[in-house]
Amino acid sequence: MPDFWIIGPIAWDLALYVDHIPPSGHFVQADEGVERPGGTGANVAVALSQAGGRVHMVGYIGDDAAGRNMTTTLTAAGVGIDHVQVLPGHTSSVVLLIEPDGERTIIGIHPDLLHTITIPVDEVAAGDIVYFAAWHAPFTIPAETMAAAGALVTSVPPGTTPAMRYLIGSRNDFSTIPEDTTAIVTEGAEGVTVHASGERTHYPAIPTEAVDVTGAGDAFAAGFLWELAQGRTLAEGVKLGRTWAAATIQTKASIPNVPHSC
Repeated sequence: MPDFWIIGPIAWDLALYVDHIPPSGHFVQADEGVERPGGTGANVAVALSQAGGRVHMVGYIGDDAAGRNMTTTLTAAGVGIDHVQVLPGHTSSVVLLIEPDGERTIIGIHPDLLHTITIPVDEVAAGDIVYFAAWHAPFTIPAETMAAAGALVTSVPPGTTPAMRYLIGSRNDFSTIPEDTTAIVTEGAEGVTVHASGERTHYPAIPTEAVDVTGAGDAFAAGFLWELAQGRTLAEGVKLGRTWAAATIQTKASIPNVPHSC
């Protein structure tokens, strides 16, 4: 099985469960509040490692308690952290306002420094799977270099370089649907639509009662990448991605809920 290289945010989340999102100037009382591991990159990395993959996390943490907590979380999940850089200051952190239907509003707290990290392009081997869980313009050259060396490079939007085999993101992430790559558009309860070679294929969502949708898109991406690593088809990747996303939204967590072996 190829190695996975996950490039993206590592964050510490504060989840607040509220009965509604208040309008400007109003007050809302949280029914529950909890701090927990998160970050789109860390979420995908942990999910793939839990499934049995060899996973390398590429990102950064701050030199603070949240960073130490995330180091513990990643290590405990079996994720390789040799390329998690420690930067002065704060680990990325977000506040999640989660409504009774499971939908969440995300508020970032600290500036994003992901664009400053070093990507270990020379360590990525032909056949490895690279996933950019966030995209910045400085990633273009490393992405093209890794693709030229034979890695399968995927990304969230916009990630629109010739290197990208697949773009995976929610409907809100795509300003336009690119024509020169396969775009996999997650649409929440409406399912997933794949745009490839001028054709559009829709896959309905698995009916599930949502408790907390945080991490659902990350779970989908992890399941999709897992099947690619097994040499399976795009359709099989979408199927497993939907299954992992459906399992994730049934739990109060940011880290996806996936099987420990597949």
